[in-house]
Amino acid sequence: MSTTHNAGEWSPDAPADEADVLIALRFAERAARKAVAEELAGTVLHTGQELVLAKLLHHGSLPVARLAKVLDVEVPTATKTTQRMEAAGLVRRVKSTTDARQVGIELTDRGVELAHTVQEIYDRAGRRALAQLSPEDRRILRNLLWTITGTLEDLTQL
Repeated sequence: MSTTHNAGEWSPDAPADEADVLIALRFAERAARKAVAEELAGTVLHTGQELVLAKLLHHGSLPVARLAKVLDVEVPTATKTTQRMEAAGLVRRVKSTTDARQVGIELTDRGVELAHTVQEIYDRAGRRALAQLSPEDRRILRNLLWTITGTLEDLTQL
């Protein structure tokens, strides 16, 4: 197994065993988080709240349990996060029109505006991160990452 884990020391011709690939994924994920976090520091968001904004912008109103599922977090975590975001005026609770027992979480106008800002932040970070990749390489990378994600999620559900 290779022991070089610094991007500057990486050799594209070196053999890539499973551990090397997973380590590279972890470093890429950490670098991506850092790049986004630096830009998010200028917003009112706490860590992870940008993902709530993105999911609600995409899905519309969701019950907390469903939101927790799409975010892959526990329901109490999603509840606490949405309560913070509600206090900040980013989301609101709305009664379901089809089930009186259900309450959904949806974005406020301020939340929608901030969700678009977050999307711009991710777009900028993505352009910087992927600047050296061709459109075809980006497509392949995206597909490989989703394949790996699906495989790992399947393994954790056994």
